[in-house]
Amino acid sequence: MARLEWCVDAIPDATYTLTTTDTPRLLGMSTPRTGAWSVAGNMGEGVIVGVLDSGVDPRHVSFGDDGMQPPPAKWRGRCDFGTAPCNNKLIGGRAKTLEDHGTHTASTAVGAFVGDVEVERSNLGTASGMAPRAHLAMYEVCVSDKCSATEMLTDTERSAFFDGVDVLSISASDNTQKPFYNDLIAVGSFSAVMSGVFFSTSAGNAGPTSATVTNCAPWQLTVGASTMGRRVLSKVQLGSGLVLDGEVSKSYRCMKNKPIVYVGGKLADGALKAVDVRGKIVVCNRVESQVMLEKMIGAAGGVGMIAISDQMHRLATTPLGANFMAVSRVSYADGEIIKAYINSTANPTASLRFDGVALNASSLPTIAEYSSRGPCDLPNIGVLKPDITGPGTNIVAAVPDKRPGANTTTAHTRTFSAKSGTSMSAPHLAGIAAVIKKAHPEWSPALIKSALMTTADVTHPDGTPVIDESTGKPASHFAMGAGLVNPTKALDPGLVYDLTAEDLVPYICGLGYNDSFVNEIIAQPMQNVSCAQSKKIEGKDLNYPSFLVTLTAAAPVAEARRTATNIGEPYEVYRAEVVVPQGVAVEVVPDKLEFAAALQRKEFTVKFTRGVNPAVNTATAGSLLWVSEKHSKPYQN
Repeated sequence: MARLEWCVDAIPDATYTLTTTDTPRLLGMSTPRTGAWSVAGNMGEGVIVGVLDSGVDPRHVSFGDDGMQPPPAKWRGRCDFGTAPCNNKLIGGRAKTLEDHGTHTASTAVGAFVGDVEVERSNLGTASGMAPRAHLAMYEVCVSDKCSATEMLTDTERSAFFDGVDVLSISASDNTQKPFYNDLIAVGSFSAVMSGVFFSTSAGNAGPTSATVTNCAPWQLTVGASTMGRRVLSKVQLGSGLVLDGEVSKSYRCMKNKPIVYVGGKLADGALKAVDVRGKIVVCNRVESQVMLEKMIGAAGGVGMIAISDQMHRLATTPLGANFMAVSRVSYADGEIIKAYINSTANPTASLRFDGVALNASSLPTIAEYSSRGPCDLPNIGVLKPDITGPGTNIVAAVPDKRPGANTTTAHTRTFSAKSGTSMSAPHLAGIAAVIKKAHPEWSPALIKSALMTTADVTHPDGTPVIDESTGKPASHFAMGAGLVNPTKALDPGLVYDLTAEDLVPYICGLGYNDSFVNEIIAQPMQNVSCAQSKKIEGKDLNYPSFLVTLTAAAPVAEARRTATNIGEPYEVYRAEVVVPQGVAVEVVPDKLEFAAALQRKEFTVKFTRGVNPAVNTATAGSLLWVSEKHSKPYQN
């Protein structure tokens, strides 16, 4: 095709991988009077949220439209689910397949209120999405967990330019970092965002390894995942009587008083060959996929598995795969206890028992071990990714009823399931963005993104830092981005950092792309850009709500420019407060911004200087807080 005279360029298709009861409470959405729904005065009414994912179950009660108004007149999309009629909630989509992933992410973003939700025989109360009154347009671009990049590009542009959506959510990535002109999600999302559509996408599930974050384009909101206090419990009772809590994906038949054996090394390398595991519970290190471990243990005659997190995933117990035998994933510390018990007796035994779904409402969120970490390993990108973190672990939301014969009826379904991944955190932010969009319809996607990032929390209400589940230590900004989303604070950020096409074109040109590549990225908002005639800026100077600079012995000083826009009180004075990164001196000029009107813009420069004895080949972090009399709480920039 590339040889055809009329073809501008041909980009090979790529395959991308699909990577909520209580979260409205956890995030402060539902708190009476002071929660985001109350402060915003809405639950997303009139806002259209598009979800690009696998198929949705249109019969599910989460997509009921009781009390909802018809979609706004601008909606021009198509809805055809055959015998399951569309309604004022589910306004777009067409019948293909009923899939767990798409149904789950859609209901996480905009699911209606559903009471008496049950998962694994546990009653979990009422479930809803983040914007339970928003409209849903569903775009099926994935089959099972595989997604076509071409279909995602096509449906992103269709939803933005023709159908009239306000917010888009994509929970998929191809687990690689590539130039933006070869990334069809980046290409499509640029056009959508420049047309006024907010775009939320997942960071990926390759953590805690560094530099694994995907979806790195600065016009996207890239969302990492946190825990939220819910666990699907699998109890391990040792022959000594000691009981340890692990986790599992779904219920299983109790396994009582079975011999246990520890198998070290990788099972794929033949570690099982030297051990007789028939009729035994196998204790192994979770350094391979859970599905593969279960299959190999089952094939060798094992009847159960206790998977121990390694030191890289120290505190983590969340399984990231469905189980078909008795399974418990335990922390590294509990694994050491189990191994010590095995070595202490000639005939070690254990029992495995499924113990239902439990929620510890007082549990503080941590950064999930699987959430992909930054930085983006792309030349000159100059922005910190992920951008922000939302709930992603054991999120309860709608799934299709897969029981025999269930898909042949048009009756409403009400099946729910707990799932984990950044696929679950991205639609949380999409739903929150819908509520903000309704409260502030004049805000651009960049303003909403800035408001979310600059008000995110890096500490909990008790003042303790957000912890990285993989280390047990305070999380870095490469793990959590700006921090944990705080929807209520995001409704009134005071200052924001705006980004327009006029800002982004010099940035894209500054990446060193040729004109053909640049025009592929920005094809819809503007045409025929020449980087030779456009100014270029470095990534550090993009008007972004975070900073990422590199200081070396040869280049020990870096200056970054920003422009803050006042969307708070007409007359407000902000003073800079700096938490200085270790080994770096920071100077903000000016260190006071005085605003005399709403929407007034003020420029400032931040100078970073390498210290005398700095740490080498490592990252250090700090923060710039603009504080005013009204906005007295820290607003991290």
